[in-house]
Amino acid sequence: MGEMNIVFAAPDDETAIAELGDWLGRPPVHNDDGLRPEALAELEALLTGRDSREIAADPRHCVQITEILDEGAGVVEAGLVTVTDTLTHALAVADSEALSAAAASHGEYAVQGLAIVARHAAVHGHHMYNFWYF
Repeated sequence: MGEMNIVFAAPDDETAIAELGDWLGRPPVHNDDGLRPEALAELEALLTGRDSREIAADPRHCVQITEILDEGAGVVEAGLVTVTDTLTHALAVADSEALSAAAASHGEYAVQGLAIVARHAAVHGHHMYNFWYF
């Protein structure tokens, strides 16, 4: 079984971490087993015109803010990663044309699902997070 990812919105990092305990974030959530941090960076570049160096330098680009350890095996089995506010905003305001263009390279399901979470985040002034687990 591969890695699984759930993208959700929360008001801040502390709340996002706390919500992992109750599983997980209120809807909307986007479940996406194929989601890689690199894919989010590519999507951000596509929607915003930011280059990869600028995205990598963003203080909220793929920062792992908590991890869940498998005590027995001593390995990290899950983590919570931040999504940049720039990507959240870009997804939230993208029109259907921009989303279709993004979907051409990233898949309709991923782009539409992320946009739904992003719009929710934007309306509430929330950040987006990506929870991954094995």
